[in-house]
Amino acid sequence: MAAVNVPQPLPQNDGQIGLSGFYYDQGDGGDQGGVVAGAQTRIWFTSNELSGALLERLNSLQLVTSSDDNESTVAGANRPWFELSIYRRGDEALNKLRWMSHENRFMTNDREYHEGRIFTEQTEIIKTLRAGDCIQVHAAADHMNSRNQYYKGTLVFGINVENNVQPADVPSLRALLGLAREIPNAASTVENLGNSTADQVEDRIRGNGGNPIVSRLRCESADRIATLANASQGAEKNVLLIIDADDLLRSTNADRRLSWGQTVENIWRVMEETCRRIGEQSTNNYFHLLIQIGFEGAIYKGFQTQDTKAHLIYEPTSAEGKLIRSYSDNDMRYFGFNGDKWEKLKTELMVAWERGLVFSLKEESARSIADLGITQIRDAMMTGIRWSRRCAPIMFPKGDTQEAMPTNDRMKLESGSEPVLVSVELDLIVQGQNAQEPTFKRPLVLDSLPCSPKKAAHDILKNGFDSVLPYMPGARFHNLVTADRGEVDGFRKIANTVEEWYRYNREPKPLSIAVFGQPGSGKSFGVKEVIKDTLYADRDNIVSLEYNLSQLQHENELQRAFEAIRTTRGMPIVFFDEFDSTFQGRQLGWLPHFIKPITRGVYKDGAVERPLGRGIYIFIGGTKTSYEEFFEDISDSSGLVRRPEETPDFWRSEKHFTALLDEMNRNPDRTSGPTLTSINLDISEVYQYSDLKDTFSQVQSEILSGRLPLVFFRNFDSDFGDEKLGWLKYFLAPMQDGEYLDNSVRCPIGRAIFFFEQGTDHFNGFPEVGFNSEDFQGAKVPDFVSRLRGHVKHEINYDYLYNVLNWYLKSQTVNKPLSIGVFRNCQRPPSQRLRIKKIFKDNLAGHVDILGPSSLGGEDETYFVIRRAMLLRSMLQRNFGFGEGKFIDMDSGVLNALLFTPRVLHGARSLESILSMSELNPDDKIKKGDICTEDQRMLHVNDPDFKAYLEGTKSAPATTRNEQHYAWIERKSGRSYKREVQH
Repeated sequence: MAAVNVPQPLPQNDGQIGLSGFYYDQGDGGDQGGVVAGAQTRIWFTSNELSGALLERLNSLQLVTSSDDNESTVAGANRPWFELSIYRRGDEALNKLRWMSHENRFMTNDREYHEGRIFTEQTEIIKTLRAGDCIQVHAAADHMNSRNQYYKGTLVFGINVENNVQPADVPSLRALLGLAREIPNAASTVENLGNSTADQVEDRIRGNGGNPIVSRLRCESADRIATLANASQGAEKNVLLIIDADDLLRSTNADRRLSWGQTVENIWRVMEETCRRIGEQSTNNYFHLLIQIGFEGAIYKGFQTQDTKAHLIYEPTSAEGKLIRSYSDNDMRYFGFNGDKWEKLKTELMVAWERGLVFSLKEESARSIADLGITQIRDAMMTGIRWSRRCAPIMFPKGDTQEAMPTNDRMKLESGSEPVLVSVELDLIVQGQNAQEPTFKRPLVLDSLPCSPKKAAHDILKNGFDSVLPYMPGARFHNLVTADRGEVDGFRKIANTVEEWYRYNREPKPLSIAVFGQPGSGKSFGVKEVIKDTLYADRDNIVSLEYNLSQLQHENELQRAFEAIRTTRGMPIVFFDEFDSTFQGRQLGWLPHFIKPITRGVYKDGAVERPLGRGIYIFIGGTKTSYEEFFEDISDSSGLVRRPEETPDFWRSEKHFTALLDEMNRNPDRTSGPTLTSINLDISEVYQYSDLKDTFSQVQSEILSGRLPLVFFRNFDSDFGDEKLGWLKYFLAPMQDGEYLDNSVRCPIGRAIFFFEQGTDHFNGFPEVGFNSEDFQGAKVPDFVSRLRGHVKHEINYDYLYNVLNWYLKSQTVNKPLSIGVFRNCQRPPSQRLRIKKIFKDNLAGHVDILGPSSLGGEDETYFVIRRAMLLRSMLQRNFGFGEGKFIDMDSGVLNALLFTPRVLHGARSLESILSMSELNPDDKIKKGDICTEDQRMLHVNDPDFKAYLEGTKSAPATTRNEQHYAWIERKSGRSYKREVQH
């Protein structure tokens, strides 16, 4: 049978074989219309039973109605609507599920034609249908001041029409509903200017006609936008300006694609002045700002009242730019995009976004659009986001060539992966009396969740992540799930950085990332999952290596680790656990060994520097719980760099010494002396003995080549870590015996002249001012001074050293270095340890602080349960065989003890230990008796609340859910929601 687009009556069950085209079932509310008023829902009509033969060919399902909202006075989330359900005999749970079809136009009292969602075979409702099921149509309202008046409804089945480009014939549908082919002014007229300049927008505002204006505008000055706002108010003409968040933030240093909370803050900081300027005037009912945030969200700011409220529509599980960045370089080549490929893709999808937004506004009633505000613009933003997301796989199929822009009819088809969009009213800013920075109100998570955090935690643990995550601003990376804003920001920044570096950076040195957190908080796990998820496409090229530095005893062991990294085939991802541990009695003793690897991509192998190549180094802290705490002592870095006037003039003194020795070497009274060669080593830049040892080896090589080395040890009096004058002891044997140690082997140096050049204030005034060596315990100052064979003060006549230098040049029997001290008055230099930390900090590409599963007190008493629930659910799925997304049945006491006990002793390790010591079976309910005994678990939890919750002597906190908010989100998303009571 050839497909037709004029709907035909749907036959009974036994007549549904071989159908092709559009067929309908119909309900009638009578001439006066049926009415649903207040918060109630009513069954309107039920379709014929659907046969298996029909369902095999069913491509679409759509409800169209002749209805109105009877001038409902309520705006916002509570417009009257129609919903569908599946009726299946004996399946009470299924019969409670609903899928929203559509809402009536806002502020109407005329019977009008309303199109519902076009559900396709990819959607949940059609996938759920079975032979013998019926579709039921319900009329609904959700507020005491809302009314839904319905006259006729037509349920349209698209059968075997998947490849039919013609949709159901609208004039025929209107006739079935008893409506004229078209009602003038039933829908609004919106003028879309597209990309425009501010001057063009102003000309249209001041021009003839009263149609609302929609225009995309590049970011303009606050004054210019305020001028447009005043013009719209004066002309009494609605103006909706769309500004791309990329344009706003491109000129700032703000990190991008992080948590939604951070994204909102970044945007508000740029737009605050503009909004303030507009708000300085009287309230403005005609001017509207919309900030597009990729294809994942948007912010609407109206000026009907003089406040700082705005509305965010966003997909909580995504970040700005996720859709665009899901396309690979290969995809872009298929599409023929070169240059700034992602910008071209974005430009194309923006067309679909705008078409969806304008289409939604045009579907509003003329009266509604004249009273434009959050109710209509919120729906328009959601339609824009959905159309762009539907357009992407049609127009830009991954791994294939670019297709044409789909028509509006095609864009109206629901897909199987519609984004769950959440609406949040934000009170953006409260400017404190003495505040220097804006203070943002409640965390976004509180306003996004349709339930309390404790209820969210309860549902995550029992029902799985997907029961809550779609509504929660968080992030998911492979097996890692987090909703903490700080963790989301840190992990997303790491993911962004790793992706950019892996794609574009070919510099042969590693990318460095730091992770901090409480012991047992899951630091290693979290960042592993982020990198695994980010580089999933190249997972076969990734090699993971782990080293716990607290277990290494000698620097040679780290050298062997670097050698293993260097020879790895593939991209090494290296975890250096407890990188901040003590080594050889020095705080942060290992950190100096990483300076060359992270700054230059090399490591020392004896006297040879070997390249490490590319890699990702993860430094996991063990002594501090946060990035800020670790770097607290260098938060003010001004004292970590010497000013030019404070830097000793080493070059000048070395020039004088070299000139003096050259002259003496050419003395006609004796045969020509050895060839002189200069070697410089700045001790303040040396972080390990091996570097000094390499210099001694270089000196030895020069001597064997017949040259006399002049060795200038600049800043010889630098501290070694926290040890004042800690380097002096390493010079004693070379000065006295002409030997140095190389792996416990005594190596001769030979003849050389050592110049020890002061660079700190430790020797200021020496030797005239007595040196109190008691202030430098263990530094061997007297031993060092006793080995000097002369000294000179900077700026003093260097000829004072003539005698000792002449003696050394003449004598050929002295087979060890001559040591000369060069003293000057110096400023106190920065601490070497702090300088090393500063270098380390400057070379970190990202960091994250992991909070762990225990409460941190204060506001965290509210949120820690979500972290706890995510960690427990993840452990039960990964380590104990519980199915992903499957219901986990457990006694309330077990659930309450695991979730609500504020603190465990060793973070995630304690939770895993408690679970491991318990008797858990995925097929059985977890009962109180299955949990490990108190004497076993006391190693991991000593809070009496655990036992009280477990035994039921302490009640669990209230776990409430806002059913209205939850149902609204699901209605808007096209997902199923539950109706417990049918009126």
